[in-house]
Amino acid sequence: MPDQLSLSLTGDVARLPRSMRPMMPRSPEPPFNSDEHVFEPCWGGKRALAFVEPERRGKPALRLLDELGRDLAPHLPELAAIAALVAEVPAILDGEVVVPDRAGRMDSEALSGRMADGQATGLAPVYLAFDLLWAGGRPLVAQPLLKRRERLAKSVKPGPELVIVPGVVRDGVDLHDAVAQQGLAGVMGRHLRSPYLPGRHSDLWRWLPIVPGAVPVRAPAPVGLAPSPRPVLALIQRLPFED
Repeated sequence: MPDQLSLSLTGDVARLPRSMRPMMPRSPEPPFNSDEHVFEPCWGGKRALAFVEPERRGKPALRLLDELGRDLAPHLPELAAIAALVAEVPAILDGEVVVPDRAGRMDSEALSGRMADGQATGLAPVYLAFDLLWAGGRPLVAQPLLKRRERLAKSVKPGPELVIVPGVVRDGVDLHDAVAQQGLAGVMGRHLRSPYLPGRHSDLWRWLPIVPGAVPVRAPAPVGLAPSPRPVLALIQRLPFED
């Protein structure tokens, strides 16, 4: 396996790397607001990089590699459909695999069962994509996050198996509160100018977990201005997890 830091950051590549480790945040921290970060809800699923390669026997090939480099795709055959939703192949997406229950919340037991033996439970897995690392055979990891998210929105067609994780700029505290109300795991704050650093823990990504029993943090409104409501709760509720 190539060293994560030796991966090419520019130019064309004939084939995708065989493996890659995801970029990770450093230590957990309290929620905060920032005009320089995009804040995204996290369901607490299984982190996986989706490697989508050209067709083999008439079907696009898909690998879902977790943090240890294990391929989860054989345990999640329904997610093979996401390969057809990615326009610029070969491609690598970053995201998390979840198994939502009927209310749209993470069903950890159902996901664990899938990882253990692949047994279906009547609940369909979903891949929640939040980053695009490779597109059309070209690495995007040196580009800022803002550019990668724009390319992700253009390159991926959302469907029942593939959802682009929504994000909000500045309102990390409000989103954190909304995520807590929905019973999700937390919020990721990612710097808009951040490159993607495979296999690295970086302060450019900041993990804001939900702490059970903690008092919600309320950011004060700017002096002389009324607080403007943000539709962060509606943003979460719009995710297509209904039957």
